[in-house]
Amino acid sequence: MSLNRRQLRFENWDQVMADIEHLDRTGYQHARNGNWSLGQICEHLAKILEAAVGSESKVMMWPIPWILRNVFLKKMLRHQATSLRVKVPLAFAPRAELTDEEGIERLRAAVLKFVSHPGDYAPHPAFGMLPRNQWEHQQYWHCEHHLSFLIPKHEIDVSSVK
Repeated sequence: MSLNRRQLRFENWDQVMADIEHLDRTGYQHARNGNWSLGQICEHLAKILEAAVGSESKVMMWPIPWILRNVFLKKMLRHQATSLRVKVPLAFAPRAELTDEEGIERLRAAVLKFVSHPGDYAPHPAFGMLPRNQWEHQQYWHCEHHLSFLIPKHEIDVSSVK
């Protein structure tokens, strides 16, 4: 059985965390091409947020950030899906052995640090320097993208299957 991805739109961190808690509470299945668990997705998202408030942020070599910023960032800020498939850098990849609870707790802590961080965030690993509001909205899109691969078990019906 191959399931279609969900269409999500997050406008704030409360919506992101509510979706994650719902998936954790009800259980989930993977959509087509989805292979990370909820915990792994949360850990990956947390690592990006931690980089935003950390003192050391590694940015991809030029011209990659320029290309990504000028081609894909605009789509992301409009919450549009992209067909871009990127191999996750090892520093941001989740651990293979990770419980959902561990990943969720790490993301919850990272979100708290991210939203309470004063001033500008560190350069984005893929896009370089971004204004604070673009960092935040790009992360909402990032959450939409990864969480769309998890389908709550109670929402699975015949129309979801291809």
